[in-house]
Amino acid sequence: MHAFIANNVVPTVPVDQRVRRWLDLADQGAPFKFLHEVAETEDEISVIESDKNGNRIALILHIESKPRLMIQGIQLVPAFRLEGVSPELGKWTDLNSLAKKLLAKTHSPGIGIAVMQSGTTRVAVAGVRKINTSDAVQANDVWSIGSIGKSICSTVIGRLIEQGKLRWEETLKQAMPDIPMSDGYERVTLEQVMHHRGGIPADLGFTRPEVQRIIGKTTVPLAIRDAYVRDILSRKPSAGPDSRFIYSNAGYALLSHIAELTAQKPYEALVRELVFKPLGLTHSFTGIDALPKARPSGHFESAKSLKVGDMSGPMEYMFAGAGGGMFMSVGDLAKFGQFHLNGLRGQNGMLMATTINRLHRGTPEQPGGGQLYACGWGIQSLPGIQEFHGHNGSNGTMRAELAIFPGADLVVVGIVNRGGEDEPAPGMQAVLALASRYASSK
Repeated sequence: MHAFIANNVVPTVPVDQRVRRWLDLADQGAPFKFLHEVAETEDEISVIESDKNGNRIALILHIESKPRLMIQGIQLVPAFRLEGVSPELGKWTDLNSLAKKLLAKTHSPGIGIAVMQSGTTRVAVAGVRKINTSDAVQANDVWSIGSIGKSICSTVIGRLIEQGKLRWEETLKQAMPDIPMSDGYERVTLEQVMHHRGGIPADLGFTRPEVQRIIGKTTVPLAIRDAYVRDILSRKPSAGPDSRFIYSNAGYALLSHIAELTAQKPYEALVRELVFKPLGLTHSFTGIDALPKARPSGHFESAKSLKVGDMSGPMEYMFAGAGGGMFMSVGDLAKFGQFHLNGLRGQNGMLMATTINRLHRGTPEQPGGGQLYACGWGIQSLPGIQEFHGHNGSNGTMRAELAIFPGADLVVVGIVNRGGEDEPAPGMQAVLALASRYASSK
């Protein structure tokens, strides 16, 4: 494999690093079985295949043909990104019937869906808050939104930029002059971090001992983040500034700490002051808030069954900027999406439309094209529906999806109270079902 990569792959990263990535992809699903080709262009070859579990996967090979044929990168993504909306998802009569359909189809305990279009909001819920109970999900229940919180963090940064307290091009060294950091981080800008292009380590998983090593005995959220930021910045960067896309929870932890150092207020207080309160989000909570006692419980998969799961703990504070500890109703999350959609459509509000548009200015995740990522927003084009900006999120026991369609003045939210790796996720299935009806590209 080393020799093949050295001779046939564009040398944008070291060969050993590329080998590790390809082996990781193989571990996830090999052996793969070819099903059919989707498309072939000068820049890309895409095929549909099945993995070792029988899941349909799209393999996208990014290539360059001059001066000779070379591979730029490989992506494995859910097949629906190339195949589009399943006809089955179009078979529903109203929002309540769609909620019930997806509840049964995805074997979720409970589901919440919200739709906003042209100023009108509709919410539908189905199922129960907790397995083996009759405690029905309610319209204003709050759910974990996971990494959708990254778009909230970038909104906070945007507000501080408009207030003149931060700058897009401000470097990590300028923003945190008193915190020691490896030389490779000093010239990384806030905007690069928001784009996941600052070379910040991914930090997508931790064991309890690792967390304890980083934070010690402190229980204060701001102090926990300070300890974590110092740990991140003591390590070597995973890449140079703006050299490649690395989806990083750690990057948004840095941003949340920069925000609180700049404003001299805990990050959670800033979220409430700069986002929740001005948008009238009365069913939204941060990690330091007392959550409603009556709310959906999360569930994780265990030996093909569901068990109630509680993901609370210090990691919610460590990763507050990445969405840790954030709970919102589907209606509130839709309002947040509508605020961004308004900006994309040229309307000034809590943020100027120019700021909103910069937060949504995407760059390709892979060399040669593919999905774009902006500042806490992925920008996707799928067959049969209009381009949309969105993000998913999961704390392991819930899965959430937010999507906004500027061309259709449409916002869709879908959340279930179960974890898992099925694709498309239940929330994305809600997005696809609603988009096929209200944001069709045909």
